[in-house]
Amino acid sequence: MGTTMACIAGEEVYRQWEAGGISGQRLGAQKTPFGPSAEIFLVPSAQGDVYLMPRYGMDLAKTAPHRVNYRANLYALKDLGAESILAWGSGGAVTHNIAVGDLVVLDDLIDQTYLRPKTFFEDSPLGFLRQFPVFCPALRRAVGAVLGEMKLVHQAGGTAAVTEGPRLETPAEVRQLASLGAEVVTHSFVPEVFLAKELQMCYAAICYVVNYAETGSRHRPFSPGALFGGLTTPSDGERLAGVVGAMSQIVSNVVAAVAAGGKSCECDKTMSANIRQYRLPADWHKWFA
Repeated sequence: MGTTMACIAGEEVYRQWEAGGISGQRLGAQKTPFGPSAEIFLVPSAQGDVYLMPRYGMDLAKTAPHRVNYRANLYALKDLGAESILAWGSGGAVTHNIAVGDLVVLDDLIDQTYLRPKTFFEDSPLGFLRQFPVFCPALRRAVGAVLGEMKLVHQAGGTAAVTEGPRLETPAEVRQLASLGAEVVTHSFVPEVFLAKELQMCYAAICYVVNYAETGSRHRPFSPGALFGGLTTPSDGERLAGVVGAMSQIVSNVVAAVAAGGKSCECDKTMSANIRQYRLPADWHKWFA
């Protein structure tokens, strides 16, 4: 079976690669019409190989979220043959029922970013797309089933507020986001999810909770020098490390679940109306000419 799944994550990809937790082929950055992509790793799997892509560099090479070349990243994965994307991103808990170390399989989001290119088609009407459902329902179900089978604490749905970053949010901002219905706040997933729709790719997102947002249900006083200023304790850190360490196994299990379940979504038809109305060629590469 060819490669159809990609996982976009953070610098944990580099850390697991260097620790030997991930093995395969390091493909490096790919050339695209939007510039070079982030690095890509090809990891073999019995059900189909998987592309792993860290959004950011590692350590001081890590860029601000708005500096990530999202369009190049999504284009490169599509060009390599990926049909589905499982995205990972860290976030802070806003609501009372989510704890550090929990996983949230997102089903909606609130876009609070303003510096990131949100579409491949800034000079044409092709980016005028409905955003419902926001995330691929079939891939979300597969992810939820895998997390349940692995007995990992997770929320089967949730709304993420995506803020610009790189700074964390003020207490007033978190209160505002809570009033809008956000359950977690993160810097990830936008505009990836929008770009995936423009390329007719499945996209699901797992937000792993790394801290309590200011004024959250377990708000802790600021502690200079501590992780997230004391919003994460040592025990929280141990639980979080276990979740991050399980990333490669989760991805592998999701690949197997998707292969066993077959195609049961409409993500490959999101551009159908545009294709008909504007007589777009079958080769998606030519949409950018």
